[in-house]
Amino acid sequence: MQMDQIHSRRVLDRGLRALNQKVERDLQQKLSMLDKQYRFTRKMLQQRRDSLIQEHSRVVIVKVCEPKATVNIAMKEIGEHKSAGTHSSGVHTSGGRRLCSRKSPNVEPNRSISAPPSTAKPTSPARHTGNVQGNVSLMRMKNIAAIDSISEKELARQQQKAREEVERAKQLQRETLHKRVTAFVEGLKRKGNVELLEPPQRNSKVLNATLSSSHSSAPQHLQH
Repeated sequence: MQMDQIHSRRVLDRGLRALNQKVERDLQQKLSMLDKQYRFTRKMLQQRRDSLIQEHSRVVIVKVCEPKATVNIAMKEIGEHKSAGTHSSGVHTSGGRRLCSRKSPNVEPNRSISAPPSTAKPTSPARHTGNVQGNVSLMRMKNIAAIDSISEKELARQQQKAREEVERAKQLQRETLHKRVTAFVEGLKRKGNVELLEPPQRNSKVLNATLSSSHSSAPQHLQH
């Protein structure tokens, strides 16, 4: 009877060991599969992040850098107009002086110096043109400033939208992965409980059968 119990215990231990090894192999396979899914999802999210960064850079170039470049061009044009107006007034003044020297060559030097130049009338249209061009440039700068403000608001809105999309995708991925892991763990728990309960029942049946056979054979031995 003791030999039968020892043998049944060894069989039970062997069965439990084999069952544990099988469960461990299944767990390793499932974990490796989850790890592959996680790596793939992380790679896809990284690619999405890189594409959003590239799109953000392109939007910055289109919405911010180009208007600023336009402002720089406008300021450069204003400077060129100012320098051109100054240069034209200087040319008229020198020309007027040369014309005066040609008309009155016998005029005294001190009188020519003290006399006002006759270039007041020619310079007035140039100054008027310069003022008009300056006003146009200022209007352009105001329009460009308005474009910059609209561009910055649009850029901020697009950035916020992109961040919300990324966060939504991450949250959905985390929820999906959590559900899969939870379902997997629950399935393993149910499977482990069922498989761990079955071997003791079988062995108890074997022990009961062995004990009943031993009890039935005992009276026969006594009768003999």
